[in-house]
Amino acid sequence: MIPIMPHMLEVQHFSAHIDEKKILQDVSLAVAPGEVHFLMGPNGSGKTTLASALMGNPVVVPTGGTIIFNGEDITTALPEERAKKGLYLGFQYPVEVQGVGFVPFLRAALSARGMALPSEQDFRAELVTAGVELGVASALIDRNLNEGFSGGEKKRSELLQLSVIQPRLAVLDEFDSGLDIDGLRSAARALKKYVTPDTALLLITHYGRMAEYLPPDRVHIMQAGTIVKSGGTEIIEAVERGGFDGFLSLS
Repeated sequence: MIPIMPHMLEVQHFSAHIDEKKILQDVSLAVAPGEVHFLMGPNGSGKTTLASALMGNPVVVPTGGTIIFNGEDITTALPEERAKKGLYLGFQYPVEVQGVGFVPFLRAALSARGMALPSEQDFRAELVTAGVELGVASALIDRNLNEGFSGGEKKRSELLQLSVIQPRLAVLDEFDSGLDIDGLRSAARALKKYVTPDTALLLITHYGRMAEYLPPDRVHIMQAGTIVKSGGTEIIEAVERGGFDGFLSLS
């Protein structure tokens, strides 16, 4: 008998509102270690709100259901508690953080997770080495976090952070937005290295083009604040043929 793989993330009938307006309704989703999931849907369908809910953004107020991470109910856990447990959220538009250096930021993130750290000099050297493969210039590593970074530099910076922090589950919101073909290929290579039997990836996107370079294990369609369809890459093919309107009747 093939053993059943326990899920790393289980969203069970989760509902939430923002400013008393219902945004998420009866969302259920399960991600196992080693898996890559795509969450797709049109603008306003609730994808980014779900990502915010997973990280515990206080703006998103749970009204029902649960979020289970590694067997623990984190529905009401604070964002920093979730980060310490291994959850990571990559933003579509990472903000500039003045006064917070790139190197000190990553050292603080790793320290918060109880990881042993080398000296700051050695740590910087490791970052520079890791950054070469991702196209992150050493000059960027010496700046404040995202300060003065171009759009592409911010994306590569996120990949470097991901490779260093090694969270258990990475949720990337519209990460492929604005990337050309070369950028997609480079990002896909980095994300493939990130995903191991102990980690997982949830990629939120409008488009299925990343699937050419990073094939997902599961694809989910979100409409009107709920997941209306889950399956394999055949869902991406259906979206490419008829858009998201073909899933409206399921919401």
